Amino acid sequence: MLSVLDFVNEQNLLEDGDGVLLGVSGGADSVCLLFQFMKIMEYIDIRLHVIYVDHGIRGEESFEDGRFVKALCDQLYMPYTLISVDVPTYCKHMGLSTEEGARKLRYEAFFEEARRLGLNKIATAHNANDNAETILFQMIRGTGVKGLTGMDPISMREGYTLIRPLLETSREEIEAYLNEIGQSYRTDSTNLTDDYARNKIRHQIMPLMEEINQKAVDHINQAGRAVGKIFRDVEEDALDALQTISGEEGLDLWRLRQIEEGKRSEILLAWLKMQGAAHNVTKAHIEMLNELIFMEVGREYHLPHGFVVRNGYTHLRLLKRESEAKREPEESRITVPLFSQEESYSLSLKGLDVKFRTRIAGENEQLPTKTYAKVFDYGKINGSMEIRHRKEGDYLVIHPDGRKKLLQDYFVEEKVPKEERDSVWMLCQGSKVIWIFGMRNSEDYRIDEYTKNILEVEYWRN
Repeated sequence: MLSVLDFVNEQNLLEDGDGVLLGVSGGADSVCLLFQFMKIMEYIDIRLHVIYVDHGIRGEESFEDGRFVKALCDQLYMPYTLISVDVPTYCKHMGLSTEEGARKLRYEAFFEEARRLGLNKIATAHNANDNAETILFQMIRGTGVKGLTGMDPISMREGYTLIRPLLETSREEIEAYLNEIGQSYRTDSTNLTDDYARNKIRHQIMPLMEEINQKAVDHINQAGRAVGKIFRDVEEDALDALQTISGEEGLDLWRLRQIEEGKRSEILLAWLKMQGAAHNVTKAHIEMLNELIFMEVGREYHLPHGFVVRNGYTHLRLLKRESEAKREPEESRITVPLFSQEESYSLSLKGLDVKFRTRIAGENEQLPTKTYAKVFDYGKINGSMEIRHRKEGDYLVIHPDGRKKLLQDYFVEEKVPKEERDSVWMLCQGSKVIWIFGMRNSEDYRIDEYTKNILEVEYWRN
């Protein structure tokens, strides 16, 4: 009898108190995951809510899928939400493929419903075959090291934790399990055609590979995991190198040109990720950037979603196209709640996803060296915090003896452009700045030998 509980525990996908939104399409994978969650809930104290998204593509068939999911949830006394989106119209207006537009609207529906219900995790039913097909698709399309790692069991997006509990379960095991328990499921007709590239891989390429070796799916996934271990080391090296060549003007062109091309490619990709500009970027884009840095001043290269990389005299700069760049700074602040021990909390802002975690301090705690992650002595943070933009009177504690510096003076000294200062996000307590994301943090909250409780804070550009 199939059980994914061991994988959930091995990967730390769930913990007591989690609220999980589960995407159920009515297909074998998601129906299987729903029944697996019913088992998991006997061991882990979680709250589960099902969502079905009608993409507006398959007409009556899609409507029947929704009715099937509704009946299944009623049978299991499971709360559910059915949401309809108009993928064809959206794709026509946005110039997207049906596959990409459906995925984008589906996840937007997931995030909105999770936000409405106060849930912190989103579960999808991607399985081992999906992962193998993804690795092959990335190879065919052209990819760097990251693309060869496949999907992650757990990842962050829009401030939510995405989990994939079936990632090491094959499609064959899923269907065998449903047959064993006598549970029916729906079949999406679009999955039976070869209209999409992924379907061609599923229906034509994978069967040929399995003729050569029945364990082709397992072996592709094993290779992906092995590459993943290597990639994590490569990514750490790239982020470390990125800190030495990046500044407020962009990347130092002279230093960038001295770096070997393979490592330079990973640095460029890490840079785009940190700036929130890496979505849909492929190996071909990175190859063009490698050529761009040796071209004359003023040359530029356009990336997906309105981003432009341009050669300056001394730096490589990332810009937004004029039509998309004229936005007023967002005036908002979000209060960060007080945390109990061993608690995680995530939130999403305009351009920024932030995750908090509290834990007990260990012996010989090491300070993170990454610009996107910090640890603080939670015992020194008395009261609630907030994430916001600057206001008059903000200051930093710049020395262990308590010496302070006004934020305005810090921005001037660090040459932060005037037009950017009002859009910089900061973690604050009152007028005291705890951390300027991507820049300086206060000396007042550093951990020491007396620290008992630690607050970890990590952010990503979205």
